[in-house]
Amino acid sequence: MKKFIRHIILFSLLAIAFVEATCAFLIYTEVYLFNYPGKYIYEAIKKSKVKSKAKTLILGDSVGRQFFPVNSSSDSINSLATNQAIGLIGQYLLLNNYLKAGNQIDEVILLYTPFSFKDNLDQEFTYHYFLKPFDNEQNSPYYSATVREQIAKIPYHQFHQLPHIKATSWAPKFELDSSPNNTFLSPIAIDYLSRIKTLANQHNCQLKLISPPINIAKRELLKQLDLSTISETNLETKFQKYFATITYVDSTLFVDGIHLKDPERMMSQFKQKVLN
Repeated sequence: MKKFIRHIILFSLLAIAFVEATCAFLIYTEVYLFNYPGKYIYEAIKKSKVKSKAKTLILGDSVGRQFFPVNSSSDSINSLATNQAIGLIGQYLLLNNYLKAGNQIDEVILLYTPFSFKDNLDQEFTYHYFLKPFDNEQNSPYYSATVREQIAKIPYHQFHQLPHIKATSWAPKFELDSSPNNTFLSPIAIDYLSRIKTLANQHNCQLKLISPPINIAKRELLKQLDLSTISETNLETKFQKYFATITYVDSTLFVDGIHLKDPERMMSQFKQKVLN
């Protein structure tokens, strides 16, 4: 019996070692990114460290990414748009990388739907889309106390870099706060919007806040948002323009009420709005 147990233990250890080694190899060779959920985030991080001649940088959530995908670029516009789940801290880290790489830009545009500003690293997608790609020694010096507190609340946050976790789409199911909340800006959004503005000022570039087209069915929800926290960002004028220029479109144009079925249909019109 003891011999059988020893064999089981040995087999289990060898199996674990094999899985971890295989996953580590997939990560090292970046093969794991093939058909990987959120692959575009890793592409954005890599792209944020490369020199570009473009004078306009796009940051944004997943709707912004529909108009300006990470894998597209031109002589005038470079996009690092990803999704909401990386939070405003993720957007800040991408911009910081980009400017540290020596890129000189005239403007940085945050292409964000109004409801994306609520993210406080407190949703189920945070583990896979923020912790795995961003939570490392290079980025931790830029963490605020609030960011550290939020990360500490996430189940198994200590293990996100283990090969068998990082190389797969696994993430724990959790919800840090399920209570109704109509606050427009989360604490992390307030902090890192201010940091983004400061960074832009330091590099003599203009910050613009622009919303992608919004489902007209969400117009009333938007009116219910508590906008009082905007004053804490020192971006009141920019947010006034942000709300004044929101375009509302018919509900039938959306796949899920948020993402557009065919962004190409309004690409030229919206692109002109962004550039103007």
